[in-house]
Amino acid sequence: MRNLKRSITIIIIIIIIIIMLQTARCLKTEVQRETKKIKNNIAEKTKERWQGKRMHRQLPRNLDEKLMDIVQSYHWLKFGDIKGEIESTIVAAQDQAISTNYFKYKILKEENESKCRLCKQHEETIDHLTSGSLAKNEYLMRHDKVCAHLHYSICKALGIAMTDKRYTHMLKPVYEEGDVTVLWNQAVHTDREVTAK
Repeated sequence: MRNLKRSITIIIIIIIIIIMLQTARCLKTEVQRETKKIKNNIAEKTKERWQGKRMHRQLPRNLDEKLMDIVQSYHWLKFGDIKGEIESTIVAAQDQAISTNYFKYKILKEENESKCRLCKQHEETIDHLTSGSLAKNEYLMRHDKVCAHLHYSICKALGIAMTDKRYTHMLKPVYEEGDVTVLWNQAVHTDREVTAK
């Protein structure tokens, strides 16, 4: 009889512990759910305030319009090993908050022209500078350097007379060696027009 009472007591204690553990799990799940709701609410309010700012709404608008890859856009923040000053400059550029003519005209309300200082046609925004005026010249110079190296390598492989060093190689529009013609920076005629930007 004593053993039976003791066994029943142990079983009751085990049942109570199981009930307590299940209750704790339910509470933990509920707390996690509520915490997630609060975090999402805070994030949404922060995003609304961010988008409400005149220039800072540029990046979230571009993200919402699927103009850029969100994962890749923020990858450098998580895994990049950059200094705080550089990070703040990049974020300022993403937010269109760098002192361009457009920024000075629209945000700071200065009495100056908002057009690009280089091309004088488009608004001088970060997007324009990185994909327009500045970028075209930089991309073209880099492209030409790579192509000049390829040109030198092709001429060398074909045995066309040239200098010993790549960087002193003089680029002529047309090199001919037997039945091989090597062209430099020539228009290529096609069946239909192909435009390059």
